[in-house]
Amino acid sequence: MNEDITRDEMRDLVDARKKANDERYKNRSKSNLTRHVETKLKTTMIGALAKFEENFGSLWGHNSDNPTDKQKQLRELWNLTRTEILNNGNNQLRAAREEINCYTIQYNKFETKFIIRDSKELIEDDQE
Repeated sequence: MNEDITRDEMRDLVDARKKANDERYKNRSKSNLTRHVETKLKTTMIGALAKFEENFGSLWGHNSDNPTDKQKQLRELWNLTRTEILNNGNNQLRAAREEINCYTIQYNKFETKFIIRDSKELIEDDQE
């Protein structure tokens, strides 16, 4: 480093770096939260649709090679319903992303704080 830098200038540089690091951390926190919320919402939607198909799919000939005319009609109705559910879910997902972008977010990572006591306090505690 240049020796002509004053102590105040050095402090300003350190403060600017801390501020930039903090801003990057907040952006990463927001990005991580968005990704986690997105995954959970998608899993909820797709999981619910899969369970519906598993339990009621026989009505529309799910996994059937030769569905009846009634099953074909119900399959068409199911496809419309499924599309509406997915569209609604995706709209809610976009709304959740927009909502998250309105906040300043900082992940509260796990921290361990040690309580430092002097040796005199420790001796007094042991004698009690």
